[in-house]
Amino acid sequence: MNSTPEEFRRALLQAFGPAVVETAAGVQLAVDSVQLHFALMREESHRIGALHLAMLRVEISILDGDQNAAATLLARVDRATQRGGG
Repeated sequence: MNSTPEEFRRALLQAFGPAVVETAAGVQLAVDSVQLHFALMREESHRIGALHLAMLRVEISILDGDQNAAATLLARVDRATQRGGG
């Protein structure tokens, strides 16, 4: 994803507040009966001319909750971490 770990955490905090907890490897999110962990790993940035794009690999683990509830929460996370654009 085109983000830094700090930007990803900030977007989750803005959307979910105290449901977000930092871990040694990333961020944990607990909403209702669902608990997700996002392992955040910086990757080499992409460079297009003078433009530098931060790259972030995010590995998602479902720690608690059923698949449907987790998918619903992930859709909310996706919307919260989207960036502006056309």
